[in-house]
Amino acid sequence: MDKKDILNLFARYHAGETLSKEEKLWLDSFYLYKAKKTEHKISASDLQKNLTEVESLIREKTSKPKLIWFKKTQYSIAAAVMICVLSASLYLYRVHNLANNDVEQRILFKNITAGKDKAVLELANGKQFILDGSASLSINKGNIFVGNRLVNLQDQGITSTAWNTLRIPKGGQFKVVLDDGSTVWLNAGSQLRYPTQFEGNYREVELIGEAYFEVSHNPRKPFLVNTDDQQIEVLGTGFNISAYPNNVTKTTLVHGKVKVDQKNAGGEHSVILKPGEQVISAQSGLQQEVADVDQIIAWKNGFFNFKKSNLQAVTTELERWYNVKFIFKNRSVPTKQITGEIPRNVNLYDIVEILSYFEIDCKIEGRTILLDVKK
Repeated sequence: MDKKDILNLFARYHAGETLSKEEKLWLDSFYLYKAKKTEHKISASDLQKNLTEVESLIREKTSKPKLIWFKKTQYSIAAAVMICVLSASLYLYRVHNLANNDVEQRILFKNITAGKDKAVLELANGKQFILDGSASLSINKGNIFVGNRLVNLQDQGITSTAWNTLRIPKGGQFKVVLDDGSTVWLNAGSQLRYPTQFEGNYREVELIGEAYFEVSHNPRKPFLVNTDDQQIEVLGTGFNISAYPNNVTKTTLVHGKVKVDQKNAGGEHSVILKPGEQVISAQSGLQQEVADVDQIIAWKNGFFNFKKSNLQAVTTELERWYNVKFIFKNRSVPTKQITGEIPRNVNLYDIVEILSYFEIDCKIEGRTILLDVKK
């Protein structure tokens, strides 16, 4: 086809005229060749459409050579066109498979949604209540209310001073209002033990994991929070505790005043915090320092907040919230630093897209995420 024939073919094509199979073959070969050369992405549906048509025509031409319309003097041109079509088809077949794979990966990531309000309340007698976002949990005058439903402890054979356990699974969070009016926000993978009614000289609870406390002021009855290696004494204040297993315990004061005692450790074992300060448990004693309060309580306000956070720490948070497992395929990946604020209500695909900006490649297998450096 000379230049005039080519221009005429494009004009007819854009005018919507019906083309012969031979003309469509040439046109497809041209567009497939351009697709191979272009740096722009082509949709998977367009690739599949062109690929199917071209492969169908190739099979027809190769099985019925007598239908090849090129003259003998044009044989080399025809062969070149066919080679172009074949190579472009193979190339696009590979690209299409990759595109399909990307689509499949995207769907799998999007299917892993953000955590939500959910918990399991276990009474002292072992009876459990499954709580979700539609059910609030509060305690008033020794009575437990799940939403508007009163849980009668006498019917359960339990005294009002018996301790309950509130467990937050991975992929969950929950808020509970205690008997004294104090409010506790619990992060994913956490557990709070507390009595239905506070009696005696102290208001005392036990925490595993992370929680934010807003404690009702009562100087005559201090509020005590016990973790594995700290005891926090409160008069009336707002503070955050992170005490997950196999992690150092950190207590951060937002407002008010708290006293932190470290259990079973040498060195300094008692510290009084001022607002904006944090204390960290260490083998040598308690380490007191200035804290980035906004970053620390971001989870309670519905955000991930990362400031030069290494990917090891980032994925630890993501694992709890999305109930997934991250595996590093390259030793340099865990040390990569991430900075940014991300809403906690997005699905995992949005997180993966953000990680890609930091040259992190993500693949998903079930609920396991494989992280590698982008090639």
